[in-house]
Amino acid sequence: MATDQENNKQRMIKLLERPGNGSCVDCGAADPEWASYTLGVFVCQSCSGLHRNISQISKVKSVLLDPWSDAEVEFMASNGNNAAKAKYEQKVPVFYYRPTHTDCQLLREQWIRARYERKEFPFSLSLSSHPSVLLNAPAFHTQRIMDFLRMNS
Repeated sequence: MATDQENNKQRMIKLLERPGNGSCVDCGAADPEWASYTLGVFVCQSCSGLHRNISQISKVKSVLLDPWSDAEVEFMASNGNNAAKAKYEQKVPVFYYRPTHTDCQLLREQWIRARYERKEFPFSLSLSSHPSVLLNAPAFHTQRIMDFLRMNS
């Protein structure tokens, strides 16, 4: 007879088979084996380390090695990568670079922090509604942001 832990592990493995969950939500790397049980997303090992840097927002576990509670599995089942993208990437500016698994850690960390910590993309990009966009942007993006805001104000 399978234990609750074994059942939950199997349920988590099944969740990886759902559309969108078969690649890292942050960089697109194939076959993620980690998950943020506070955000409800599946991530690769490299991005899981970056999520640990924002531990006030994201708590990660190994899908295969760590124990999962029923509540955590249910939360993961009710969310997933596609739902997270719909929530956290509503309005990603065209000039914003979306890093891939081949990019350096710094680019991926900035993407992760922009999405989950600063929550930049669900908001309208205007100086009056979100002035921190300019403060948090890398210097080389500032002129592009200013041009974009002028055109879309």
